[in-house]
Amino acid sequence: MGAIGIVRAPFPRYWLSAFLADFGDGVRFAAFPLLTLQVTDSPSAVAAVTALQGLPWILIGLGVGAVVDRWDLRRTMVGVDAFRTILIAALAVAAAFHAVDLPLIYLTAFVTGIGSMVRDTAATTALPRLIDRDELERANGRLVAGGIVGSELAGPAIGGWLFGIAATLPFALNASSLGVAVLLLLSLPGVFRPLPRRPGSASGLRAAGGDIRQGLAWLRRERSVRNLVIAVGVVAAADGAYLAVLVLYVTRVLHRGSTAYGLLLAFGAVGGIVAGASCALLTRWIGAPRLLAATVVVMAGTQLALGLTSDLAVSAVALLCSSGAFAVFNATSRSMRQRHTPPHLLGRVNSTYLTVGRSAGALGALAGGSLAAAIGVQAPILAGVPLLAAAALILRPGRRADDSLTVTT
Repeated sequence: MGAIGIVRAPFPRYWLSAFLADFGDGVRFAAFPLLTLQVTDSPSAVAAVTALQGLPWILIGLGVGAVVDRWDLRRTMVGVDAFRTILIAALAVAAAFHAVDLPLIYLTAFVTGIGSMVRDTAATTALPRLIDRDELERANGRLVAGGIVGSELAGPAIGGWLFGIAATLPFALNASSLGVAVLLLLSLPGVFRPLPRRPGSASGLRAAGGDIRQGLAWLRRERSVRNLVIAVGVVAAADGAYLAVLVLYVTRVLHRGSTAYGLLLAFGAVGGIVAGASCALLTRWIGAPRLLAATVVVMAGTQLALGLTSDLAVSAVALLCSSGAFAVFNATSRSMRQRHTPPHLLGRVNSTYLTVGRSAGALGALAGGSLAAAIGVQAPILAGVPLLAAAALILRPGRRADDSLTVTT
């Protein structure tokens, strides 16, 4: 397929499908708390909506990879997106007729969270089937950049704006974007069938436990990918801790309002977009293992700066660099997993990686709130610095270049 494989079909359709799914997630994430506030003013009830969308990762994250490895990847993504489309459309209709209650909101949040989990795992597993291995960094960089635009910039902004017009509109838009994403997935070539399994392998969902153990056993043996999984847990915990108190940092340390908070988030997202799109070039210059470790060092430096400053300009530059480093980290780690993991195990490895990252991020957010309450707003930000330094040591390249490893079964 060569270098031009990235700029011609089918990757652009795959990218657009992923962007529309991420965009819809951003719209929905902004609208869910606002919709909940129409039903109740309880802070715990509002927070529960966000928690329910992440809860599936903790409950069944590892099992999803075992299922993904056994199913046709395109059918899996189409199935979960189609089901989410129907469920979110039903919520939009209920909102239009003022028939929304907390159980309906919670059910929709939890089920769409399961759908997002399955789709993310399947999508990361599917990419190597579409493109040449030499183009993984470029493709993942573009996917990460598109995801930032959709889920962090355009999606939340449009979701909040549409909700101000009518509560039903953001959910109708989310359902529509997912519907188009399904059509784009259906247009892709049939290269997503499950890989052949060894004769005598168990079948059905009851075999998921054995599949999970097989994936974990491979991870224990494979140093480069195992270290990625460990490192993402540390990075996500540090990131979750400081993001949980970022709004307090802006208001209490920088002494700015909600407008400045929104602008700082947007400024940081721009750094992620630019860095994600540059991932392939950076990989060629530095090499994947060194680049991965360097991004974590940059994250540590930016959190140190945020923890020691009360200057708005310094904080803006730190957020720009931090978001850029995190985007490159995500794209590079995704490419390394795809390159070094045996294809028949990729779903399980991806789900393990994502489960560790999402769970650690949630725990980090809880710890960050506790540290901020006990010591001060900048305490959880500074506490992340030694954690990130440890993650950089975990990821440091050994004598054998990790990006030259061959896939082992």
